[in-house]
Amino acid sequence: MKRNKIIKGLAIAFGVIAFLGIAGSVVMGGVVADKILHQNADKDTHDNSIKQLEIWGYDIASFRYEGQEISAEAEDGNKVPGTFFDNDSDKLVILVHGAGGDRYCIYPLAEQYIKDGYDVIAIDQRGCGANPDDKVTFGIKESLDVKAMVKYARTELNAEKVIVHGQSMGGQTVAVYASNVTPGTPEAADAVICDSPVPGMELMLNLMFGDGNTKSLLANYLTGTSKLYMKTANGIDYDDADTIEVVKNDKIPTMIIVSDKDEVCLPQYVEEVYGNIACEKKEILHVDSAHIEGIFDDPEGYMNSVEEFLNNAGI
Repeated sequence: MKRNKIIKGLAIAFGVIAFLGIAGSVVMGGVVADKILHQNADKDTHDNSIKQLEIWGYDIASFRYEGQEISAEAEDGNKVPGTFFDNDSDKLVILVHGAGGDRYCIYPLAEQYIKDGYDVIAIDQRGCGANPDDKVTFGIKESLDVKAMVKYARTELNAEKVIVHGQSMGGQTVAVYASNVTPGTPEAADAVICDSPVPGMELMLNLMFGDGNTKSLLANYLTGTSKLYMKTANGIDYDDADTIEVVKNDKIPTMIIVSDKDEVCLPQYVEEVYGNIACEKKEILHVDSAHIEGIFDDPEGYMNSVEEFLNNAGI
């Protein structure tokens, strides 16, 4: 009898501990998931862009091109804000900025395309600038915005050729987008360019939480609990933002730019992205620069390589 009471007591104790562990994991997963989705809460992403441009040595006052405010509606109802620079061209490029900033952060690249004769649209990603959706999903939902803007460029602006060019998390967005559209449809670009794309949502979080050690128990715990919570509560699956894997469905001509001095999106992972792209018309460019700084270090060489890729893709 006494033995049964001890066993029962231990079972209750273990049950309580298990419950507390599960409950704690749910809470922790929710906290981490919320921080990821709302990583720009209470941040001025426009001011961040201006400060980053100053770090890069780019004076935003030197950008003297006047644009027109436009918007497109994504299939989930989100209104995608952008600035259209009309250069009276039949070729148009949509530019997608990286994490933490807004469309102004990509104006140095816009300037180069405008000088080369292209029409340009610079958009705000979700959670940034004037985009009404405050959640950052590492390209999953953001890719819907790109899809909508490509279709807008074709149907409303009558663009004959459309290119999409993204940097960092914007490069990831572009890769996810390209892997989820059918070539030849109005929402499919004629070519895409991904400069130092984030190689995957889960991989980046593991690296961040583990300080570069993807085998860290803490990293795996934080990533695992937030992954489960976000998928269950928010309908967002980290696997849908696994750039290295999703590009196996990318059938659009794609250029990958690797920043060889990159300490944010490590070159070996960006090369993996390139290796998995399904489209045979793919090219890789290595630049001797830090993260997405190739356009500043050698703008002429950078754009010459871009133009060569586009020419090879029939654009």
